[in-house]
Amino acid sequence: MSDLSLGKIVEQLDAAHRDLARLAVNQAQGFPSALGVGDILESRPSLLKNRTIDYLKKLREEASNEDIRNRSSRALFGCIDLTIEQRTASLGDMLKFYMEHGRMNIDQEKIPALDIIPWLQKQDNFEKRELMRVDSTIFLKKIINPILLGITELTVRTVKERFGYDSYAHYCEDKKQVSFDYWHNKTVIFLDTTQDNYGNAMSAWVENSMGRPFKNINRYHALRLLRIDDFDDLFHPELILRAVSQTLEGLGLDLFENPNLFFEIENSPLKNNDALCVAVDIPHEIHIIMQPVGGLLDLETLLHEVGHAAFLSSVDPSLPIEYRRLYRSSSLDESFAFLFMGLAENPIWLTKIVRMNKDKAETLSKLANTKRLCLIRRYIGKFLAEKEYFEKQDLKDSSFYCHFLEKATGFEHEPEGYLIDMETDFYSLDYVMGWSGAHILQKSLEAKFGEDWFIKREAGTFLREIAFSGRKLSLDEALEKFCASELVLPSFS
Repeated sequence: MSDLSLGKIVEQLDAAHRDLARLAVNQAQGFPSALGVGDILESRPSLLKNRTIDYLKKLREEASNEDIRNRSSRALFGCIDLTIEQRTASLGDMLKFYMEHGRMNIDQEKIPALDIIPWLQKQDNFEKRELMRVDSTIFLKKIINPILLGITELTVRTVKERFGYDSYAHYCEDKKQVSFDYWHNKTVIFLDTTQDNYGNAMSAWVENSMGRPFKNINRYHALRLLRIDDFDDLFHPELILRAVSQTLEGLGLDLFENPNLFFEIENSPLKNNDALCVAVDIPHEIHIIMQPVGGLLDLETLLHEVGHAAFLSSVDPSLPIEYRRLYRSSSLDESFAFLFMGLAENPIWLTKIVRMNKDKAETLSKLANTKRLCLIRRYIGKFLAEKEYFEKQDLKDSSFYCHFLEKATGFEHEPEGYLIDMETDFYSLDYVMGWSGAHILQKSLEAKFGEDWFIKREAGTFLREIAFSGRKLSLDEALEKFCASELVLPSFS
């Protein structure tokens, strides 16, 4: 890239991300692509060169104002992240191949590796879930973990040897502008203060649903439990679409009528099971991709992805690319997603919009509330494990994972699952912060517009005002500006 400038670098970053986003859309729908991640990144080598990195570092250090410093920092970390992705791309392709072609054998039934989670969510037979634990553990140990360990080692080596960080954790702290020690302390306190409430609720739920004590139950059974399919008869596809559409119309968002949004939510044998909201061009081309599995889980999934779309589609198109495309942390995006997803546990929304009777709505609300607490605690456990793992830098040691996840969730976690369960870029903390932000947004919406804020156009206007600034503000800054609140973890009674 001759005549380096921030504008030219950012244009190239945006073009690379558009191509990667289109690839993600195609892969999620099962469509073949001639190019892979490595091909896309190698087509823009200037973004990966030392000269570009050094230029951005100098620009950040000598910036004449905060705006230039912020924008150059986002571009710098954008280039570093793509460098890491390019270096690990071939291993990523290998991982994708084995995940797509791996099969688990359970009582003569062959389950694709990519279908393990939905299979467990539907599987009523306790012994078969145990067999899946054994089979998938072997698959992880023999095939997947060596590849994942290679990706992890290469990522750590890149940030240390090429970019001068003493650990991957400190690189992510610098990028996110977040103190992991601060969040370590906050989350440990949260685990302690919610322990009794969580333990009592989860023990009763496990014993009632599985007829077994909570102690010594492993995470494979948790997937079945947390599906909450007792109410699935109520959540048929037409009702889910009507409920989500009515909510969006009430807020004045009308995403289903937005020509910039593409909903690919029909069933297809080619689709990946992971739901995605992919922004090819913010706010002009956004895809929501989802493989329906039936029931309440589809409602939660669609609401979550719609929350992402509500945020992305409301971003000011005139903002610099750095504030639309590039972010330090995704926690503000996730706050919108969890705010909408939280409607599925809101008894007022369930009665007014879904039209459940009050008793069923209250029962579902309590179960969903316990599920949310379980998930928050789980991602706290992941964050604490990842923090210690990357700070101690013994990449073959899985003891951190088992210790923190079992302490946080109460479910046993097999050592072999530590690599596949880790979140890239410490996304586990973004989720925890996102749940916290959603809690504050909900409380602010209720205070401003009432408990039925989800049918008030003024509430939709308020949410659009927050999203209009795109990713320029951190989650903390957005909550302080629009909600006059600091970021705190949710409360559970």
